[in-house]
Amino acid sequence: MKEAQVILNRLLDKFENSKHLSEPNTSRRRVMLRIDKRELPEYQYEDAVIRDAYNIAARELEQQALVRLEWARKQSVLSCIVLDLERVAQCYECADRVHPRKKAEEVANIIMQKLADNPVPWIAAWRDAVCVQVRNSMKVPTYCRENDGLLQELLLTFQRYAELSGSVTMRAFSSQCFHDTKYFERNVRELFLTIARKYNTQLAAACTEAKLGERDQLAFLGIYARPELYELSGDCAICLKKGELRLSVAEPYGLALPSTLVSEIVDIELKNICCITFVENKTNYDEYLLAEKQPEELVVYHGGFLSPQKKKLFEKLAAAAGKTMQIRFWADIDLGGFCMFENLQTVFPQLEPMRMERRFVEQYHKNGLKRPEQYLKKLKEERNAGRHTLFVDAIDKILQYGVTIEQETFLE
Repeated sequence: MKEAQVILNRLLDKFENSKHLSEPNTSRRRVMLRIDKRELPEYQYEDAVIRDAYNIAARELEQQALVRLEWARKQSVLSCIVLDLERVAQCYECADRVHPRKKAEEVANIIMQKLADNPVPWIAAWRDAVCVQVRNSMKVPTYCRENDGLLQELLLTFQRYAELSGSVTMRAFSSQCFHDTKYFERNVRELFLTIARKYNTQLAAACTEAKLGERDQLAFLGIYARPELYELSGDCAICLKKGELRLSVAEPYGLALPSTLVSEIVDIELKNICCITFVENKTNYDEYLLAEKQPEELVVYHGGFLSPQKKKLFEKLAAAAGKTMQIRFWADIDLGGFCMFENLQTVFPQLEPMRMERRFVEQYHKNGLKRPEQYLKKLKEERNAGRHTLFVDAIDKILQYGVTIEQETFLE
């Protein structure tokens, strides 16, 4: 009888959202279904046929000792249906529904079985957190309540991700997982990134600093919509497994190397270079090449964040440059620029800021980007916590004027 199923499912929904499930024996509140338009709109007491059908179904449930009934008009109009908390297990059986405790244990077991030895830290952190959550609260994630199809796809994605030996395109990764080049993008990518942003602290920080879109977030994790392009200009040579690529032939305009080429680089020759300059903004990079680049200088377009493959290229540059070569970084004078500097400094310990000092905030503040109080408060908190020590004087000026300086301002 469909009316009985409606009643039971509404009551069990309420049970699952009550302390009777999450904190047994801590609540005396009844789990009940009020017969009104909000909780049981199907019950139309003006329509005798519908009303009687629900009344009959409710009485049968009461005869099975699953519920207790309260009436408004002498056994003709129901007022309330109360779940018998001693008979919840039987209610789940009658509703053909899995008890949350059983479902939670099934989900936890599936996750642990598939990811027990997963070596990726953020995936392991998600695994442990979800298993603790579902076993303690008996509430499973929304993406595996109706069926575990999406959960199984997610776990397969995590397994294949852990097996990657390097970067991969999104289409190739999807094919490895599902034998379909577009399936990951259409069905799993959003959930994959939601979990990654929560449990990968470095990705979370990068999203805060640079407001990364989904494609950049995937690139941060080593999955590319298409190969990245790394632009650089200078009198140096890229030594590949199949030969040598001299960048000097393209000066001052430079060349773009695809990220897929990084693994082929055997060495980088910098014998004619005495300074490497990284520029965050593309327009400033292009203008700098034409107007300011020096013959003994290698200029590199940094872009917004340090993806894994880009970092590998920069590490090869660092090995070629050694510890004494001058290395400079020019970016927006703001929180994102400071964080990018510090990330790049992990590759080049001798890194120096360029045009990011206090005097440039003073010089360009009238054309600066006005920042809200919340942003300035965060910047002040980070300064007071001892972060961004190289930029304390610049931060003081930012706080004084309430603006940050974008690189494009230098072009005005």
